[in-house]
Amino acid sequence: MGQKLIPQEKDSIWKSWGPKILLAILLLVFSAYTLFLAVKLDTGIVPDEPYRFTVSRSFSTTWGIPEYVPATNSAGDNLHRNPFLGYWIFGRALNVFNLFAPAATSRQQIVFLRIFNAIISMGTVFFTYLISKELIKNKWLQVLPVFMLTNTLMFVFLSGGVSYDNPAILACTIGIYFLVRVFNNKDFTLNSLGFLISIAIACQIKYSILPLALAVVIAWLVYILIHRKQINIRPIKKAKTIALVVILLIFIGFNIAIYGVNLVKFQSLIPDCQDTFPLEVCQSSTFGIRYQEMALSEKLTLLEALKQGHPDPIRYFFDEWIREMLKRIFGIMGHKNYFPIVVSYFHIAFYWLILLGFRYIKKPSFKTLSLVGIFGFYSFVLIYMNYDSELVYGFNKYVALQGRYIFPVIAIAYVMISHILSKVSNKLIKIGTICLLVLLFLYGGPIRFIWYYNSVFADWFI
Repeated sequence: MGQKLIPQEKDSIWKSWGPKILLAILLLVFSAYTLFLAVKLDTGIVPDEPYRFTVSRSFSTTWGIPEYVPATNSAGDNLHRNPFLGYWIFGRALNVFNLFAPAATSRQQIVFLRIFNAIISMGTVFFTYLISKELIKNKWLQVLPVFMLTNTLMFVFLSGGVSYDNPAILACTIGIYFLVRVFNNKDFTLNSLGFLISIAIACQIKYSILPLALAVVIAWLVYILIHRKQINIRPIKKAKTIALVVILLIFIGFNIAIYGVNLVKFQSLIPDCQDTFPLEVCQSSTFGIRYQEMALSEKLTLLEALKQGHPDPIRYFFDEWIREMLKRIFGIMGHKNYFPIVVSYFHIAFYWLILLGFRYIKKPSFKTLSLVGIFGFYSFVLIYMNYDSELVYGFNKYVALQGRYIFPVIAIAYVMISHILSKVSNKLIKIGTICLLVLLFLYGGPIRFIWYYNSVFADWFI
């Protein structure tokens, strides 16, 4: 007869394995969500998916950049002067799929790429968990960011479609993970290289990552300046370190070849449509048509906007931007929209969690301040871009306001929420807030959306 576990030993096993079991369940449920969407969702629903798929198929025909892609011309998107790594990766994935299914239909190819995107997003979820482990000691609270992310409707929706946002978000999340390891004094050289490579790759997928790249590099440099005496930089002798340095230099070279050349040639990181295409092509492009149909005859100045009764930037942030961004994070904003009424409660939760942060985190560490600063700077850039767009198109149109644009740093937001809750000393407030958050995410998350797909959202699915 084996010796029975005493209650204390059982409790110890549950504490050790319970969070890991919960993590496995969350990953399994998330994979089920995204697989369902990948197989069932109709085309033309996920933001820009038909365009991304068409360009990806063109990349599958060459190892370089396709010479002529009609879809990119109609969109006014010059592949030679824009980051294209996301399309290139999707092209290589299609090459592998076509080896096994050479007679595959377009529908089968798009479903395969959707599943490939879902796997990429699984990586984002896992690295979000790794970030939380670096910041939070409580094993159960380490899993809370994963729960929130896998029940964020727009993230799940995007993960089940073909979008270059997914690899960009993964690369940013990996970069943040390695940066946090640097802040935790773990192998400065290897983690710094991992962080720099990840961010350089992200910039090769999507140019809007550049403000985030600036923020994380500044945080890294400040850390070096403050801890320069404690940092132990190993000589670059090992094969692994040399290989990482070479990879970093290659991607820095790629970024210079795009952004550096653009700055010299067009005085802009990304050229305007008319810099590389004839005027008639730009006017008939998607963005050109939108501009002609929706833009004001002349862009408003800030003073003109205020005189017409439109909000100043600060009031725009508090009264409109936060509300609309939350709708597009916890709802769906694509070619078809879904904004659940429960979004209003996320607004309340947002302010409540900030209040808890100020109340219970008295002396934030450099690591915490850096992550908050990175998130804040990146959000500020988005707010600036969105307000500038309002001056062009007139207010209350929210042309450039998309929830998925905040996803490169959403891991920071969710990990910081869990970090705040780990510092709350009042058990009633802590447990009550966690329970309400769990209920809120469950009620407003993908399970409700999928539950009603056959009735309310029937035209979204095949």
